[in-house]
Amino acid sequence: MITKLAKTSALASFLLAGASMPTLAQSEGSASDYPLTMLNDCSTECGFPEFADADEAAAYLQSRFLNNGEGGAPSGAGGSPGGAGGPSGIGLGLGLGLNAPQVVYLDFQPGEPTYTFSLFGITLTLNDYFYTDEDKEIVKSRIAADYAPYNFEFVLEEPTEGDYVTLQFNSNDAPCAGTAGVCPSGGILFGSAGEIDFGNDNRSIVAINDANLWPFLNALDPILGRPAGTFIEDNALIDVIGARTDGPDAVTADEAARIAVLNQTSNTGAHELGHGLGLRHYDAWGPIGGGLPSTGTPEPASFAPVYDGPADGDETVLHIMSSGASSGLPLSQAANADRFHSERSAIKLAINERGRFVTDEQANSGQAKLKKLQVVNPILEGENADGRIDVRNIVVEGRLDELDEVDTLTFSGKAGQVFNAELISNVESFFFPEWDSMIGKLTLYKQESNGSLTEVATNDAEFESFDAFLLDAVLPENGTYVLHAEAPNEIFLGFDAMGDPIILPLSDFGFTDELEYRTGQYILNAYIVESKNGNGPKKIGGPKK
Repeated sequence: MITKLAKTSALASFLLAGASMPTLAQSEGSASDYPLTMLNDCSTECGFPEFADADEAAAYLQSRFLNNGEGGAPSGAGGSPGGAGGPSGIGLGLGLGLNAPQVVYLDFQPGEPTYTFSLFGITLTLNDYFYTDEDKEIVKSRIAADYAPYNFEFVLEEPTEGDYVTLQFNSNDAPCAGTAGVCPSGGILFGSAGEIDFGNDNRSIVAINDANLWPFLNALDPILGRPAGTFIEDNALIDVIGARTDGPDAVTADEAARIAVLNQTSNTGAHELGHGLGLRHYDAWGPIGGGLPSTGTPEPASFAPVYDGPADGDETVLHIMSSGASSGLPLSQAANADRFHSERSAIKLAINERGRFVTDEQANSGQAKLKKLQVVNPILEGENADGRIDVRNIVVEGRLDELDEVDTLTFSGKAGQVFNAELISNVESFFFPEWDSMIGKLTLYKQESNGSLTEVATNDAEFESFDAFLLDAVLPENGTYVLHAEAPNEIFLGFDAMGDPIILPLSDFGFTDELEYRTGQYILNAYIVESKNGNGPKKIGGPKK
């Protein structure tokens, strides 16, 4: 049996690593002396690198689309190749034909029983955290609670048949080279999903997770001349006996590590499972109508064009899909809180089970309308915690075959309603090689009485991919609205070394490449939300009260 190393086992761990004992630090130091950096999951969403100039940006763009156009996947329920042949048509696609529960297997020891991490010039090899049966049940019950309104089954024994998701914990044998953990760069990767699968077509993904940072930090503290638990108190905000200050709720360093590990495990497991179900980091932003997170991350300039809406999403860090790079999530929210799903995440989870999928031909003809979607209100704390949510939604699966082609979605709206839409294409191509990716653009117009269109909001690219995300557009008046889905004729790729915007006309790449960038498949997810006094259900498929 593998046992958890006690806080006094630092010397033994050094012997395992074959390292010499370092000189102890002479003072405890402040939290800022030993900063910790969380990384985004770079198997799913990494954002764009920084470019010195337009040439470097152009080379990056070409590399990202190098394999595009080698064969398109047929559209089907959920949009991925695996969904081809699924239900389609007006009002069809309900439940996506996936009536069996999504089985999720929690695997707590997928690899070697030890790990090796390095931070602040110190390398340690330690035993993996040992999850007791009680620990496993706690993690299972917390993640199950996050997905309780939906058709899921969580198990601790590996199924012998059928499709199932695997959530691997203690996956740390090769940090940032196939597993999670403390990476050679010093960055911390808590987890990584196998894919982002809008519609949950692939029901057999594997997601990696690791929470051994916290016992590792406990082992580091004495080597740095500090009481064990100092790192945890500074970063997880768990009061540890003998560390900084001993309050009435102070716990031992080992118990603090256990608290942090169980919180981290539950939050990260639910987060990575969410990616496998199609949830994005920006789905954490909330409440709906608040715009960007109030933390200042990401910046408005990371959108194209620059986002000019509010940055009042002060509930974002409470939500499961938040992360450090995408919403300014602090370590304390990862390890000293049990987060919950946001309204945006609840909408997508409901779409997976009860969404309506239509074709671009049906949307262009005006047949497709935003229809009522049953959505469970997941908010435990925040503006909408005491209400229920009304949602009108439609998902359009389409493609653009020609330059300057425009697909449309027409719907009615009321003044003050909050409208959101995302065009999903580039992200799908990361995980489904046969997906014919394109660069997307969304523009919302108010249709005037004379038939003319007045622009309300537009987006060419969100902050993590080439896909478009129209965030919290407030409808200015009652009437008819038209959403255009198209491909832009130029693309924004951040700022160069001089701070100037990098804007690349796609025609500069030649006709063949321009056609590759501006044509392809897409999934359009659009919804209007009314909250507080809505009539949403308490459980998907359950009776209203």
